Amino acid sequence: VRAAIRSPEEVLGYVPGEARKLPSWPEVVGYFRQLAEASDRVRFDELGPATEGQPFVLATIAAPGVLADLERYQEIQHRLADPRLTSEAEAEALIREGKTVVLLTCSIHSTEVGSTLMALGLAHALATGDDERTRSVLEGVILLLVPSLNPDGWQLVHDWYARTLGGPYEGSVPPGLYHTYCGHDNNRDWFMFTQVETRLAVERIHNRWRPQIVFDLHQMGSDGARFFLPPYIDPYDPNVDPILQGRIGALGGAMAAELVAAGKGGVATGIIFDAYSPSRAYQHYHGGVRILSEAASCRICTPLQVPAERLREARGFDPRLATANHPLPWPGGEWTIAEIVEYERIATWALLDHAARNRREWLRDFARVGRAAVARRGGATPYAFVVPAGGEGSRDAGTLHELLHTLQTGGVEVERAAEPFEAGGVRRAAGDYVIRLGQPYGPFAKTLLEIQRYPDLRLWAGGPPKPPYDITAQTLGLQFGIETHQIDEPFAANLARETPETLRLPPARIVTPPPPVGGAGATVGLIGAEANGSARAVNELLAASVRLSRATTALRVGEEVFEAGAFVVEGAEAAALARLAEAGSLRLGLVPPSLLPRGRRALRRPRLGLYRSYRPNATDEGWTRFILEGHGFRFAQVRDGELRGGGLIDRYDCLVLAHQRPEEILRGNSAADYPPEYSGGIGEAGAAALRRFVEAGGTLVALGGAGDLAIEQLYLPVTNALAGVPAERFYAPGALFRIVVDPAHPLGWGFGRDVAALFVNGPAFETIPAAGGEAAAVATVARYPLGNPLLSGWVLGPDAIVGRGAIVEAPLGKGRVILFSFRPQFRAQTRGTYRFLFNAIYTSAMER
Repeated sequence: VRAAIRSPEEVLGYVPGEARKLPSWPEVVGYFRQLAEASDRVRFDELGPATEGQPFVLATIAAPGVLADLERYQEIQHRLADPRLTSEAEAEALIREGKTVVLLTCSIHSTEVGSTLMALGLAHALATGDDERTRSVLEGVILLLVPSLNPDGWQLVHDWYARTLGGPYEGSVPPGLYHTYCGHDNNRDWFMFTQVETRLAVERIHNRWRPQIVFDLHQMGSDGARFFLPPYIDPYDPNVDPILQGRIGALGGAMAAELVAAGKGGVATGIIFDAYSPSRAYQHYHGGVRILSEAASCRICTPLQVPAERLREARGFDPRLATANHPLPWPGGEWTIAEIVEYERIATWALLDHAARNRREWLRDFARVGRAAVARRGGATPYAFVVPAGGEGSRDAGTLHELLHTLQTGGVEVERAAEPFEAGGVRRAAGDYVIRLGQPYGPFAKTLLEIQRYPDLRLWAGGPPKPPYDITAQTLGLQFGIETHQIDEPFAANLARETPETLRLPPARIVTPPPPVGGAGATVGLIGAEANGSARAVNELLAASVRLSRATTALRVGEEVFEAGAFVVEGAEAAALARLAEAGSLRLGLVPPSLLPRGRRALRRPRLGLYRSYRPNATDEGWTRFILEGHGFRFAQVRDGELRGGGLIDRYDCLVLAHQRPEEILRGNSAADYPPEYSGGIGEAGAAALRRFVEAGGTLVALGGAGDLAIEQLYLPVTNALAGVPAERFYAPGALFRIVVDPAHPLGWGFGRDVAALFVNGPAFETIPAAGGEAAAVATVARYPLGNPLLSGWVLGPDAIVGRGAIVEAPLGKGRVILFSFRPQFRAQTRGTYRFLFNAIYTSAMER
């Protein structure tokens, strides 16, 4: 016997959306669990723990008969997604039988609480309603409801809001990141799948269900439109099927029309948000649409006064004017969490109603998109991509494996050649990997592997650039430093499918000198510096107090050449080194002590500190922390107070400043919005302490915009050549650039001459001559080439950056400052440049 179905108000003691009331995450989860126990229309699943342990949950809502046969409906989805499994007649039968699958995702950004509150009431209404509209939705739709894509962050926001309620800081955003590692960037992980929550959503929901519609509910700033819905503005990624582009506009327009009909002002379509980057839109490449909504925010659950004069124009949209895409302006006034919940409730019901009434059309177009993908839209190029399994472009075997695994996680079929073949006029080797694009998720593979050619969009002809909503390039081969070849014409090859189970990490390459030098007594190890995995092995050895150094010259071992920068390991068992090499798919040379490289510099474990700001937007620090932890670095998190206190050289060899604007590092959060312990930044005292740290022998590493702080506050003989350059003359909002590296410098060890780096409106460096005109003792380790550096994406005015420094090392007293123009660890995507950061850290603890 099922218990009576209780409303959220009965369980929580208030209606979700009431001012100043926010449930904890256990309360949210508890309500959905109770609802599933009481209703035969609701199923509750706990999919796993999130990063910090809060449960990541899914509620599936449908008519009881549908809910009892979910495996059948999953099968229908999979067969419609892949036209190779069904004839057109069979597909039509499945379309008649199937349901529109809708995935509703809430509160990925944890301060945007309205959608989770709305979802509580929505679930109750679907569980109890008996009106015609509810019955239609239950019979025609399978609703997959994720109450929050960031449950850890929800609880953090709840705790901060409860702590500050009734005080001067009520309604402020919690200090620091609301996702452990990526903060607000957690919705930029939809093609790399680096985070626990992304993988749970993709592997346990998206890939099992392939929803036709994803409704992703967000909130935005307070002084513009009240509510955004698609269509999106240009550009769309050309790999998003035209059918889906049309469906996005039609559905978004229907939802907006229902809101306007309900008298809800300030609803705008076709503003601000584009659909170019796959980082935010997994479903666009998997047969479905992503509908984004953005509600204007209040202060968490605290009302906000927004008078008409505070409404302001942004990116060409004026919320005070009635236009074709904004027919009913909002007049201004009090904006509340209840209004946010109501706008989202109306929009969600409009979407569900549309999905139910147009069920066959949604399923038929879903199948059409799959057929178009398999047919490559009539044979469009390219035909395939080939990824060599060996050679100079694939020396980091572990990162090659990560690239292929990333594609497979997104449903892409990867094949391997059983014998040599010819493609693109070139003889290819047995064992090379092939990704043919004539497959259901070929568009996903194509957008990740091809070179992006972002259009040159301006606010007006000849005027400043029209900003993209996110970066303009994601080419994985360039970001990973892995060679890929685009093949336009079909070719014949003996190929076998590599499943996620059969795609294994390549074996280590372990070499010894030929007899009589090699063999017994070969106890010194050489670990190649060309692989990211070498850092994990080296850090494990350093933690065990094994004696290490780095070779300053190349050494040949058998057929392998270990270039300068190879890690020399003394005193470790050969078997132990072999295990480390196998774990990371590394190159390992085992040589007798007599073959030790003559030129080497001793290396100890670096005493590493990473500056961690209390600013909620300091996402680059979170990504840096994620990467350092994942590669075995031990480090301390250095807060504002510790920096201001000085004495840093007693505790650290190396301090890393991740990308932030200088004023954010210096000033931190405003004292008007945060208690003293979370406001004020490092201040002048912290900047002075950084200078003393470097002068005393420390190494300061500054990434991206943090380099400007180092230049200004440490008085380096370096300038940012792009400072003050207007966007009309230079603009690069996330493009892949070629940099030219000095591989003989310790910061360049393990790299080739040409490397791809992701540049996101960063600085570019120029050395200031010392007094008297002589050159300053600044080493330019990598620079932008003399021609256009663009490899993928968009740059306006590349002449402004040609020849400028991309990585520079500036001495100061006994220490040095290492400046990065680009971010070598950007969003855990740029695997091909991680080792620049690792080298910078290691040099701080290396014999000079």
